[in-house]
Amino acid sequence: MTPRPTEPRPAEVEVTAAAANVSAEWCSTCKAYTLLAGEIVLLTRDGVATVGYWAWCETCDPPEVSLAG
Repeated sequence: MTPRPTEPRPAEVEVTAAAANVSAEWCSTCKAYTLLAGEIVLLTRDGVATVGYWAWCETCDPPEVSLAG
């Protein structure tokens, strides 16, 4: 049986994800300025691209507590 030919792979690209334009905003759920919001950007050699947005409220979305000691 002959081996299946492999498809060429694109060259490796170094990409870094980062938060940008982060600001404190009004949370309409808990009625307080506890919402952090910003853009998700990818940094590459060719430049910066905005790929999404994120939001997190310190009251409504508390971080999970680790049960590990």
